[in-house]
Amino acid sequence: MNAFQGTLPLLDGLSMRHPHPSDDAFLLGLFMDARPWLAQAHHDRDFIRMLYEQQYSARRTGQETRYPQHLDFVVEKVGQAVGRIIMDLGRYDWRISEVEIHKLARGKGIGTSLIRSLQGTAMQLRLPMTLSVNETETRLHWFYHRLGFDLLAHTPPVLELIWLPPGHPGIQHLPPQILPQSLQQGSSAG
Repeated sequence: MNAFQGTLPLLDGLSMRHPHPSDDAFLLGLFMDARPWLAQAHHDRDFIRMLYEQQYSARRTGQETRYPQHLDFVVEKVGQAVGRIIMDLGRYDWRISEVEIHKLARGKGIGTSLIRSLQGTAMQLRLPMTLSVNETETRLHWFYHRLGFDLLAHTPPVLELIWLPPGHPGIQHLPPQILPQSLQQGSSAG
C-alpha cells in the first residue's frame, strides 16, 4: 500500500501535506522562531545555527520516540506554507504533539481553522483529541479552552488537555491508553 502523498483540504483555504525535503529550511525556521532564547546562548552566528540544528534534530528524535506513530504535516494557506502540525492519529484518540504557525501568519485565524478542521473529522470518528501545554503558557490555555479543550490532568510542568466530541460519554469512559499516568487505575498520584 502506498502512503498518501497528496494534500488534505481543511477549512478556510487551509490544507495539510507531508513535508518534502524542500521544506527543511522552512521547518527549521519555524523551530528557530519559536525559541528565540537560544539565539542568546552565544555571540557566534555559526555556533547559534549549529545549536538550533542540534536542538531541532533532538526534538524530532524525541517526537519519534514518544509518538512512534506520529504524522508530520506542513500546513498551507492557499498553497503557501504557514505552519506545521505533528499528530499521532491513534486508535483511541488523536494526540496533537506540536503546532507551530509562522510568525507572519499568526493572529489570522490559521490555528483556529486548523484545530476546528481536525475536530470536525474527529467528531465524525467519535474520537477525543488530546494535547499538552506548558503550565506557564496561559495564552495557549485560553486558545485551546476557546476551542472546547478541558483540563484532563495537571502533571507539572504541563497541563494535559482533552477535547471530547459531542455525544461522547465522558472521561470516565476513556481507555487507559490515552490517560496520563496520574489518572490510570492503580496510580498513587494525588
